[in-house]
Amino acid sequence: MINRSLNEDEIYNITEAFRMAILDAKYDRRFQYRDRMSNFPGGCCDDASDLLAYYLLEKYNIHTEQGNGVYRDDNPEHTTNHAWLIVNGESYIDITATQFMFCGAFKKDIYVGKSFYFYEELEDVKIYRNCDITRDKRLWKDYQIIMEYLPDDL
Repeated sequence: MINRSLNEDEIYNITEAFRMAILDAKYDRRFQYRDRMSNFPGGCCDDASDLLAYYLLEKYNIHTEQGNGVYRDDNPEHTTNHAWLIVNGESYIDITATQFMFCGAFKKDIYVGKSFYFYEELEDVKIYRNCDITRDKRLWKDYQIIMEYLPDDL
């Protein structure tokens, strides 16, 4: 476990590597077809956030909470729940930002930084403790699969 503070660039690189591991596992069809992670990044922002949160805590001693809110715009088909991680109540880590490129909020697949208009305009925002993935058979299995795709020297 790393016991030093990481800057946003380092957290971004860690998150990007974790995201690539998920995608590699997805493309190798390692997730069960009924598992939400098989559709990553769509429809699994809460699971992906919980998986990343566990990794950040275990490997880097980064404690996070999960933000959850509802995105709405003029198109009813765009209305959806969204989840992301919050570090120290101020820094955001969004491993599934890709889902919202259509609205112009994000230019990259992930986001690491301070809150901005996208998060501030979400409705019904709540902050939760992250799921203990070790107590959820499906998430724990997904985590073990993802770990197979992560480099050891990260």
